[in-house]
Amino acid sequence: MVFFILGIISTLSVVSGDSSGRVNLLYLVLLYVLLPLFSLIMLIVLSITKSSSWFNIFSQSSIWPRRWHESLLELKRAGLLSPWLFFQSQKLLLIFNASCLLSFLMVLLFNDLSFVWRSTLLLPEHVFPVLSAIALPWTFIESAQPVYQLIASTQDSRLSQSVTANVDYGSWWQFLMAAQITYGVLPRLLLVGIAKYRFHRQLLQSQLEAPQHLSTLINRQPDQTQLASIVDSGLPTNFTLVQWTLLPNELLNKVCQQVGLPQQQFVAGCHATIEQEQIAQNDPRPKLVIVAAWEPPMGELKDFLEQGNGFLLPLDWQDNGFTEISPLHIDEWRRFCHPLANWQLLQLKDLL
Repeated sequence: MVFFILGIISTLSVVSGDSSGRVNLLYLVLLYVLLPLFSLIMLIVLSITKSSSWFNIFSQSSIWPRRWHESLLELKRAGLLSPWLFFQSQKLLLIFNASCLLSFLMVLLFNDLSFVWRSTLLLPEHVFPVLSAIALPWTFIESAQPVYQLIASTQDSRLSQSVTANVDYGSWWQFLMAAQITYGVLPRLLLVGIAKYRFHRQLLQSQLEAPQHLSTLINRQPDQTQLASIVDSGLPTNFTLVQWTLLPNELLNKVCQQVGLPQQQFVAGCHATIEQEQIAQNDPRPKLVIVAAWEPPMGELKDFLEQGNGFLLPLDWQDNGFTEISPLHIDEWRRFCHPLANWQLLQLKDLL
């Protein structure tokens, strides 16, 4: 729904035109051609580099429901996060481009648009080859091809408020429609089909492997040597508190009632700037780092912890009260904390 509304707003903001109702053609080219091409290039770059740090920061935000974080963790464990993310991103972009196309059609249906283009630096001989290159995929549609005479006659100046006679200012709509379908809708339809096939194929494979994997887990006891011990005390008096995940003030006060008042409080992770995180990291005192138990431990947190010492405190909460951490999540944090020699996993019994 959000992406559908964004598509409508984007189109309406561009086709609203000036006080005389004239719409700048170049703005529409930016929205309907260059923006989809840029997103396709970014998709290729991210696929090659396999970079997901942007998504990790985005997904760790506290605005998302806890169940959503848990679902992401389940997808990651099943090896389905990458195909799921690819599938969902292409669906969202398809919705956005389809919304732009639909709203453009509705504007054409109920309004008489006059398409012109304005530029201080560009001339018709500069614009014509660019638009001709854009229109190459639909050369068989003659009425949707840019014509040099039309480009020259629809160049507009803000000093001129009159419309030149015998110039079809509305004929650009066919070019713009073809551009949206070619660069926005059709590539996303193809990518959605590919992404859906890839996701469901890996989902089926994981479901086939699940019974065997479950049987292995049932018959095998967890290797306790790879899990950090849980402590409920031992925090020194000169500790500092680091919120890797932001706690509501009421819950933070409950934690401080149990462990005592820290000498200083810091914020780190996705909720802090680089400078704030660096200040927290450089503090030599023992730290109590608060994390959300349902969030998967990330490499960024490990890098932060390796520079200091103290206690890691996973917490689970709902509304204004703490809840019990599931054994699955606590084992995940014990496994994460085990190789960190200077850190202990802390659990407070009287918080619930």
